Amino acid sequence: MNDDERRAERAHRERVDNFSLQIHKDPEELPGQEIYSRGSDAVPDSDSVISSFSEGRENGRESAVAEQRTMELHRLRNREKGRKNKRFFRLVWFVMVLFVSLLLARYLVVGVNDMLAVGRDSLNVTVDIPQKATDKQVAQILYQDGVIRDKNFFLLYAKLTKAPKQFGGGSFQVSTNMDYEALINSIQSNANRVDTVKLTFREGMNAPEIAALLQSNGVCSAKDAETVFNSGSQNKNYDMLQQITNASERYYQLEGYLFPDTYEFYKNEDPDQAVAKLVANCNRKLTKQIRQKAEDSGMTLDQMLALASMIQAEAADKNDMYQVSSVFHNRLSSKKPELLHLDSDPTTYYPYRKLSLVPENIRDTYKSRYDTYTVEGLPPGPICNPGMDAIDAALNPASTNYYYFCHDANGKAYYAKTASGHQANLKKAGLR
Repeated sequence: MNDDERRAERAHRERVDNFSLQIHKDPEELPGQEIYSRGSDAVPDSDSVISSFSEGRENGRESAVAEQRTMELHRLRNREKGRKNKRFFRLVWFVMVLFVSLLLARYLVVGVNDMLAVGRDSLNVTVDIPQKATDKQVAQILYQDGVIRDKNFFLLYAKLTKAPKQFGGGSFQVSTNMDYEALINSIQSNANRVDTVKLTFREGMNAPEIAALLQSNGVCSAKDAETVFNSGSQNKNYDMLQQITNASERYYQLEGYLFPDTYEFYKNEDPDQAVAKLVANCNRKLTKQIRQKAEDSGMTLDQMLALASMIQAEAADKNDMYQVSSVFHNRLSSKKPELLHLDSDPTTYYPYRKLSLVPENIRDTYKSRYDTYTVEGLPPGPICNPGMDAIDAALNPASTNYYYFCHDANGKAYYAKTASGHQANLKKAGLR
């Protein structure tokens, strides 16, 4: 080996001997760590390195504990806040319940006092309830008229006690010291009604005339009354009506049974109820003695009333009734064909009084089923409603031989035994 090679080898060894391994990290990544380099006398202390790692681990534990403690404190604070909120809301809820309870208690106290009429002065008040009024309408009317103070509580009471949802209507006198029950009962009963009307039906009025009078006085409509006359609704209550066998042949089934008299009705009264008053009175008037007398005379009660109605329509006065009755009885008993027709003028256009009252569209061709100029014997039923005098005359005719009669314009009667005598009487009466 020459000298140059020796020098290169020596230099290489020096470089190897002087080389030191530097173990380091970036100062930013490991703060506080020293950098070791070749040729440095500083040797890292193993205890300090271990201590450094231990301190880091300890610091990590402390950080986790602190975070856990913080979370626990948050939970405790939230729990405490929740408790406070619950107490607050409970207080608010209690105050609201108390407030509502006080309002409800006040409402109940006021309502119950009104229901029992506590503190109300005693005054008579007339209230007008419309027909088929609802409970709400009734409550409003009673409230407006000062009878009650709380219409809503009245409605509540009506629903709880199952009061009618509709009322019949009428004018009622009530007192402001009546409780709810008494008020409801009062406006359901006709006993407290003040909207009454007295009507007098003259002897001899027929069914359409009676219906018209009921309507003109506000009792019920004529149409409704006439419907009741033919409905048969009264039949079940009276034997005398059940004995009618030819209802389909009549213009009005109840004609003759609507007894002429003075009656008291209510305004807007139920038509059935109004008509029932007349029929009930007729049933009372036709006593057992009268019915027996009709039977003994060979007539049914209905036939007797038909005869009485003709006497009522024809006679000039009470005395004349017995003479007219004798003429009809004599004809009914006669065997002569020319006398089989009773020839009673009032039957000609029944149920109309005269030809001019027949509707114009049927006037020229109108033929009454009751016309005794074409019908033999008695008509199918009464032509009007006779009074007691006519009924008595029908049962007790005068004893005569007359077969004809007529009256002049002043009501003077003319009687005849023969057709020729009747023709002469017609001239005397100014009828020929």
